[in-house]
Amino acid sequence: MEVRKATRQDLKRHNRLSLLRAVYYGLADNRAAMAVATGLTKPTVSELAAELIAEGFLVEGGIGGSTEMGGKPPRLLDFVPDARQVIGVSVDGLEVRAVLVNLKGQAAAEHTAPLGGKTGQEVVTLLIETLNGLVAQLDAPLLAVSIGVPGVVDSEAGTVKRSPLLGWYDLALADILSAQYNCPAYVANNTELAALGQVALGSADVREDYNRVTLLINDTVEVGVTVQGAAYHRGGDIGAMRYLPRGQASAVPLVDVLGWRAVQQRASDLRRAYPDTRLPAKGLTYLHIRHAAGLNDPAAEVLLDELAAVLSIAVVWSIALLRPHTIVLAGQVADLGDLLITRLCYHAAERLSIEDIAAVHFTLASGLNLSARGAVVMAVHKELEIL
Repeated sequence: MEVRKATRQDLKRHNRLSLLRAVYYGLADNRAAMAVATGLTKPTVSELAAELIAEGFLVEGGIGGSTEMGGKPPRLLDFVPDARQVIGVSVDGLEVRAVLVNLKGQAAAEHTAPLGGKTGQEVVTLLIETLNGLVAQLDAPLLAVSIGVPGVVDSEAGTVKRSPLLGWYDLALADILSAQYNCPAYVANNTELAALGQVALGSADVREDYNRVTLLINDTVEVGVTVQGAAYHRGGDIGAMRYLPRGQASAVPLVDVLGWRAVQQRASDLRRAYPDTRLPAKGLTYLHIRHAAGLNDPAAEVLLDELAAVLSIAVVWSIALLRPHTIVLAGQVADLGDLLITRLCYHAAERLSIEDIAAVHFTLASGLNLSARGAVVMAVHKELEIL
């Protein structure tokens, strides 16, 4: 493989972003401090700081205090969160969820559009319509568009390699969106982005040496991983992974038990076995299952226990391989609440020691825009190396 040499333009971009990071993370608040923090010469700092001010990323504020050496007090510089905006999107089997945020991750607008059974090009059209709705609300230049999708994604190429749920195969989605909106576009797996978003946007308990696993269960079964406080992150669809149910002769895919369509079918079977169940025949949700199980409804208890038993397989492998500090249950399944975690730990203890399980913090993430916000984090980091 040919290694591309760094150009003068590459070096300039690196230096610009170093200055921006120094101000963003509070390492410097004036030109002299920026030179110390980055190791760049004062003339270089002055030139690049002037560019960043002209482009709106930095703004001059008040006058700082004099140093011990005396001299002219420095002019303070502040980072401008509203200099650019980013659109993050998550597409799953049910809907397109999009959020418009500034460079601090603060939301300015959100939009949701149901898929309504659409697949293939129809989903691309709906995605663009959703994005157009947020583009119309821009208050600043659009820095980038970033998309999370279920399935297998080549994030470097910006290509959806395989997403059966959406009917997308070898779809160059980043190229399509970049041409549509004349800005950089990024694509990654939904669960990878959900895990990344949790670390970057509101995880006060996350340290640099923490590993975190996010299991996202909707119509798909996906896992996202952040290692060493997100120094490495990856995600993908594990719904096709097979396991052998007790008492059965052949293995079945995880999605055939944990996917929402499978859950609805199993609930229908259990209603016939338990005619007096509280599980509704129409409009079933995980909240119905949780409420009924909390009232000791036998059908709901069986369903909850089956889901926890199968999900525990992914949990056990995650603990054994990654030794995570935290495992997050995300997506619609999070509505099952602590009842799911309790049963999950019970079944995990059948395969791992109590000590191994107790060392892991289990939590729930029910925020619908978790993957969309993670998409924002990825885009801002790619473009500005912050967040």
